[in-house]
Amino acid sequence: MSNSVNVPGTYGPYSHRPIIWGLNQMVGAGTQLTAQTGMRIMNKGGNAVDAAVASALTAGVLEPTAHYTLGGEVAFLFYDAENKVVRSIVGQGWAPKKATVDYFMENFGEIPAGVLSTTVPGVISALLKMLKLYGTMSFHEVVADALNFAQNGFPAYQLFSRTISSDERMENINKYPETAKVFLPDGTPPAIGDLFIQKDLYGTLSLMEQEERNKLDNKASREEAIDAARDVYYKGDVAKRMVDALVALGAPYTYEDFSEYESPEENPISVQYRGYTIYTNQTWTQGITLLQALKILEGFDLSKMGHNSAEAIHVQVEALKLAFADREKYVGDPYFVNVPVKELLSEEYCALRRKLIDASVACASYPPGDPIKLLPVIDNYTDTSASNNSDTQPVFSEDGTTYLATIDSKGNMVSATPSSFSALAQGMILGDTGVLINCRGCYFWLDPENPNCIDGHKRPRTTPCTFIILKNGKPYMTLGTPGGDSQPQSNLQVFTNIVDFGLDVQEAVEAPRYTGYSFPRSPWPHKEFPNRLDLEGRISDEVLDELKAKGHIAEAIGPWGVRNGFTPLMINESNGVYLGGADPRKESVVLGW
Repeated sequence: MSNSVNVPGTYGPYSHRPIIWGLNQMVGAGTQLTAQTGMRIMNKGGNAVDAAVASALTAGVLEPTAHYTLGGEVAFLFYDAENKVVRSIVGQGWAPKKATVDYFMENFGEIPAGVLSTTVPGVISALLKMLKLYGTMSFHEVVADALNFAQNGFPAYQLFSRTISSDERMENINKYPETAKVFLPDGTPPAIGDLFIQKDLYGTLSLMEQEERNKLDNKASREEAIDAARDVYYKGDVAKRMVDALVALGAPYTYEDFSEYESPEENPISVQYRGYTIYTNQTWTQGITLLQALKILEGFDLSKMGHNSAEAIHVQVEALKLAFADREKYVGDPYFVNVPVKELLSEEYCALRRKLIDASVACASYPPGDPIKLLPVIDNYTDTSASNNSDTQPVFSEDGTTYLATIDSKGNMVSATPSSFSALAQGMILGDTGVLINCRGCYFWLDPENPNCIDGHKRPRTTPCTFIILKNGKPYMTLGTPGGDSQPQSNLQVFTNIVDFGLDVQEAVEAPRYTGYSFPRSPWPHKEFPNRLDLEGRISDEVLDELKAKGHIAEAIGPWGVRNGFTPLMINESNGVYLGGADPRKESVVLGW
């Protein structure tokens, strides 16, 4: 593809949108109605957590075609300005207790798509736990917009209408009458601008709201009332109806799979990179992959190489390959797997891994290292990747997950990446609850040696990951995006665009990107595409040719073809002004005041 598509932006070499500014509060989200929900909450006196929870609830109504619903999961971080600490919550649901390797091998020989790859939704539990612990408002206050949009509808926007109309979504939706009733009113997908109504989902949220009000009327505390709303979903009538629907479809759930589910708080993990501290959730997400890649890259002078030069892209891609190799060997649910986090992120180990990068040659498949023994390559390594290689073309998942971020007037900051993997492509609405269930369980493996091997009440290592970045101990930036396995890759590019290459936040978001596939993809059957590298067509033909000469199977895709949806928010360290950038590849929006 010719570099003639690289038309200079209105606001800079890349940016066609302006930076958004604020003095008191800011929200970034996947749609403008989602973002307005967060702003409305802070206008009423809510803090960043209240705004993030409200926005996430609203997004669960507005963004099912972004593969995010209230039957999904969330990676959620909160910078607590009063205590100067980053807080994390476990937002990934778990597999049913009966979902073991033996169960799947004896009955299927694989993890089938659809109801058998679902997990207990974690998002409601995580959101209400954070609201209870660190918010200031009630559930009925933060759910108001979600209730309104579910009952009265919202205008079907372009991504929404286009995604439902795709052949893959239409085929799946038509398998399930309850799903088709909602998403194909009158038998056809909603046209752009049509009002889209979800009465059953409204009914579920109303039951939760009413239970909270009943508790408050009986003198319960705010926290007790929020727990009561949560329990409707996980222990009450809604839970029972969801389980009944899952069982009727052939999934091995029991009521206890829902009633026993919890979202514990956890200590986030972090690394230092050129004076910045990058935080992410524990290893039930793939966030550690970005952290390790950055530590490997810290030994290279990226700024000297030049932004989006073949040299810079090459070392970034190779560092990511090394981190993904260790992801597959070590990273999984920390309640089941002893992940050597400290060792994987240590200066000594990352320096050893860095030495494996050849500046002139792309490596198709790196072996994992041994962070405990401080070996760049694990002992007795046998490369089995060829058995999982694919001759087909990788397809970028352009409509998976969403992202939202908030900052309030006190400097509290939330970064959250909600998702419901393949909900419309494989999942279904559960009975008359209106809840569209995730299919995140297809991320599991059936290899007992794999850290992400399936087990009862184990969480799949999920691709949604989210980040909060401090500079000199002060909140500096939120970071996150949709995009499956591309998330660590695109997050790395946006972050280094700012830190290493000096781009402003909007330029960093709009600059052309790449995405690679030289590792097992997270969804079953975990195919990989060694040395495959897609680059947006705005990257020059000369760079493309140089990368091919190094051995990358480099292909130019559309000028905006790596369709993540960033809305990073920042705080200017010199004067405290808020600023943010919105990704034009999606319907992403940043609002400030």
